[in-house]
Amino acid sequence: MKNKLKYVKILNNICSYYGINEEEFIELLKNRDNKYILLLILKNNHCLEMDEIKEIFKLKTAKSINSSLRLAEEKLLVNRLFREKYFELENNIEKNDMTNL
Repeated sequence: MKNKLKYVKILNNICSYYGINEEEFIELLKNRDNKYILLLILKNNHCLEMDEIKEIFKLKTAKSINSSLRLAEEKLLVNRLFREKYFELENNIEKNDMTNL
């Protein structure tokens, strides 16, 4: 249950960061970089639930999720702009968590 609450907080923080609502969030995830960033953030915060990820990204197997996660990790190491975007969003989420204590 705690992971579910953290998962919802992360999604709400991402929506508020981009200034979008929940319906527009799905459109945001059509961009591969945004999808990869979300996967990395969920993994980093220990709330990577395979069933929910399958539903959000319309994936069929855990293997495809793991493959996307591996590609996201590689991109984090190689691409400077992707890395900056990831850490900016991660810092924003951590800042919001600290203020909501």
